[in-house]
Parts: sequence; C-alpha cells; structure tokens
Amino acid sequence: MRLRRSRLGMYYHRAAAPKKDSEGSSYIEYEPAAPFQAEEWSAGGKVQTEMYGLRLPGIRNLRIEGDYTEVSAGGRRVGYQIEGGPLFCAGDGICLFVSPNSEPDYKIIAIYPRRFLTLEVEKL
Repeated sequence: MRLRRSRLGMYYHRAAAPKKDSEGSSYIEYEPAAPFQAEEWSAGGKVQTEMYGLRLPGIRNLRIEGDYTEVSAGGRRVGYQIEGGPLFCAGDGICLFVSPNSEPDYKIIAIYPRRFLTLEVEKL
C-alpha cells in the first residue's frame, strides 16, 4: 500500500537543539530545515479526543512514506531516520503552514512507528 500522490505535501523538519544562555536559562534553537513529503490531516476520532481534550483543535497528524530505522539520538532520546530524509525526534519543529526560513509553527508530540511513520504534531 502506498500513499496517494495527490494527498502528499512538502513540509519541513527543523531539529530542536537545547541551548543555555549566559545566565543559565535554557531555550530551544532550531537547526536548518530539511524537506520531506507527507500526508497531513487534522486530529479527530474518539481516541484522540480522549487523549487531547481541549487541545484537539491544535493537533495535526502526518503520515510519512518511506523506509525508516530506529536510531538512538544521543542520551535517552530515540528517533526515527527516514531513508534519504531527516531524523525525527519528539520535540522537533515542523513547518506546516509557514516558510522553512521562519520559526516552526508545530512541534512533534508523538511518533508512531507503524507501516508508515506517523507523527502527531501540536501548534506552538
């Protein structure tokens, strides 16, 4: 089974890099954007409604076509590397409705390694 080409869109992944400023406060800085193709739709259904409740309108789903492997992304982080694409980890930024040069408008909150790699992203 493949994803329909008419439903695929081009989106951009920006890896999150935690940093500390001169006063010791931590913040997130995003690395340069990496393009990928995915099918995107809004969250819904009984399970997602129970999980996210009032946050549901800000949740979107992404289904990515391609082979992937599970990779240790330093420390306790686990990510999924798409063949010929970016490494997806929870907390990374996704540019859905903004240009890849600006700050991401969504962040990855859940990754489901199924037949297709499925991401749940939340509006920032």
